[in-house]
Amino acid sequence: MRGLDECAGGGMPLDLTAAATALESGEFSSADLTDQTLDRIERLNPRLCALSDVTADSARREAARADRRRAHGVRVGPLTGIPVAVKDIIDTTPAVCSSGLDFLSDYRPETDAKVVRQLRRAGAVVVGVSASDPGAFGVRTAAVTHPQAPECTVGGSSGGSGAALAADLAFAALGSDTGGSIRIPSACCVVAGLKPTRGRVSLEGVRPLVWSLDHVGPMTRSARDLGLVQQALDPRYRRSAPRNNERPVRIGHAPTYYRDAAPAIRAGFQSALDACRELGAEVVEVALPDPDDVIEIHKVIFCAESAAYHRSTFADHWDEYPPLVRRLLGYAEEHTGADYVTAMRRREAFTRGVEALFEGIDILMVPTLAVPLPHRDIETLTLAGREHEFTLALVRYTCLFDHTGHPVVAMPVEVIGPGVAVSAQVVAPLGRDGVAVGFAERLEGAMRLEIDYGVRV
Repeated sequence: MRGLDECAGGGMPLDLTAAATALESGEFSSADLTDQTLDRIERLNPRLCALSDVTADSARREAARADRRRAHGVRVGPLTGIPVAVKDIIDTTPAVCSSGLDFLSDYRPETDAKVVRQLRRAGAVVVGVSASDPGAFGVRTAAVTHPQAPECTVGGSSGGSGAALAADLAFAALGSDTGGSIRIPSACCVVAGLKPTRGRVSLEGVRPLVWSLDHVGPMTRSARDLGLVQQALDPRYRRSAPRNNERPVRIGHAPTYYRDAAPAIRAGFQSALDACRELGAEVVEVALPDPDDVIEIHKVIFCAESAAYHRSTFADHWDEYPPLVRRLLGYAEEHTGADYVTAMRRREAFTRGVEALFEGIDILMVPTLAVPLPHRDIETLTLAGREHEFTLALVRYTCLFDHTGHPVVAMPVEVIGPGVAVSAQVVAPLGRDGVAVGFAERLEGAMRLEIDYGVRV
C-alpha cells in the first residue's frame, strides 16, 4: 500500500476522494489506512497538538468493522473506513471533550453528538478530537502549532481541525463556525471548509457558544471532498449547479467590502475572479453591508448570547476562564436589552439584503481574510492604515454570513508559500449548500493549485 507520506499524483497527499477510491478498489484496507494515520498522529501530534485526545482503540475497531462490511459485500458509502477528527466542543465518545477549557478537562460525554453518530453511521473512523480555542471563543487556537509555518497562527477556533488536515492526521474533520471558525482556520491552514446554511446540520451534543450563530460543518483538504462529508450530516444535501442554465453563471463580488484587504489578498482574489471568467462565468460588482457595521452588531449579539450560556452554566468557574473570554463575557454588561434587539433587527435587514443579491447573481465571492497568514502571537493587525484587534480583524469578512445564515465554502485560490495562501469565500443562496460546494469544486479544478503539506515542525 502507498504510505500517507507518498504523493498521490500531482504532488499532493491523498485527499478523501482518492482514499475512498483506493479503499473501494482494494488497494489497501481501512485497518491499514487507520494504522498509518495513527502512526502519523503518534509521531507528529506531540509537536503539533492538533488533536487534544486520540481514540486509537475505538478507531481500530471501527476500521475493522468497515473492512468486514466490504468483505461481506455490504453496500458502503465514500466515508466508510476513512479516518476523521471531530472538534472537541462536539460530544465524541470515548474522548475527553474539554472545549479547550481547563475546568472541563475530565469531561467525557456518555453519548455522541448527533453529527458524530451520523459520521459513524456513514462508516467514518473517528481517530480523535481536535483542539479548539477555550470555549471556542478565539480565532488563534494558541495550543496548536502550524504544520508548515510554525511561527504563524493556525486560525480558530477550529484550529486543531485545520492543522490536523494540513498535517495528514485525518482525511476530514468537523469544525464549528460562529464568526468564521471553520473558514478562518481553513484559510490559515490552506484547506477547504463549509459553513452550511444555518439549521441544516444538527447542534445536538455541541457545546453552545452563541445559539443564533452556531454552525457545524466539514473541513477537508480539497473542495471536492466537502460534499462527501456534508451528505452524511445533512440528508437534504445535494450537489447541484446554479438554477439558471440559460445564461452564464453570474458571480458577484463587492470591492468596497474588502477595500482594506492587503495587496497580496486582492491580487490572489483577482486571480480567482479571472479563473471564474475562464470558466465562462460573468463577474459583476454588488454591494454588501459595510464590515464595520457588521462587526458592531456581531459584538453585541455574540457577547450577549455567549454570556447568557457561560454565566448561567459555569458561574462557579469565572476565575478559570482565560482573559480573552472574561473580556468578551464582560463586554455583554456594557449593552442593554434594547441594544440586543436593535442588533437583531439590523441582522434581519442584512439577511434580506444578502439574499436579495441572488435575484441577480448565482454565486457571491469575497476574500476569507484581509491579510495573509498572521504571526501566532500578535495582538493587533493593521488594515489600510487602521489598527484592529486580532479577533475582530480575522472575523471581519466572515461573520456577516453567520448572521445571514448563508452557505459558504472557504477555499485556497492562490499559494503564496509553504502554509500560506489566499482564501476565497464562495457563497450561495440560503439552502443551496450544494451550489456553493459544486462551484467551489469547479473553481478548484480550474485553478489546479499545488499545495505543499510537508510538515516543517
